[in-house]
Amino acid sequence: MDVKEKLFRELRKDNIRITKQRRAIIDVLEGKHLTIQEIYSELKKKGYHNLGTVYNNIDFLIEHKIVAQLFINGKKHYDLTIDDSTHSADSHIHVTCKVNNNIIEINQGKIFDLIKNDDIFKDFNINKLQIVVEGTCQHYDKESCKDDASCFIKSLQASKLV
Repeated sequence: MDVKEKLFRELRKDNIRITKQRRAIIDVLEGKHLTIQEIYSELKKKGYHNLGTVYNNIDFLIEHKIVAQLFINGKKHYDLTIDDSTHSADSHIHVTCKVNNNIIEINQGKIFDLIKNDDIFKDFNINKLQIVVEGTCQHYDKESCKDDASCFIKSLQASKLV
């Protein structure tokens, strides 16, 4: 049984419905970081045309920690949190390029541990830690940086270090 079906089974045990719209949003978000308009555009292709329903279902999915809301490059993005066992809605690091808007996740527990174990937090229980790192490549050139082959973020992702 895959992760999604296991989650759906747990929600059903709590009498929480997984509607077709919720399942469609989850499918659209798989492996992507999308804005609400991008989600809506993808859902319209599948026959879902009510933007209000998208907002309501996104709120539901955030509440149940199936989706995380992130502010990246000045826009709200939504990220499926159940498709990777190395992170959750409460522990996320995203790195994004301000030039080409590429986004990757870094799942390095040692970074979270470093922050959580710092003396400044010794009397504080951290429940949620989300970090967004925005920047540009050191070799930044407006034209070459738009090419994914020249993008530091894409090369980092390809290196499997993240």
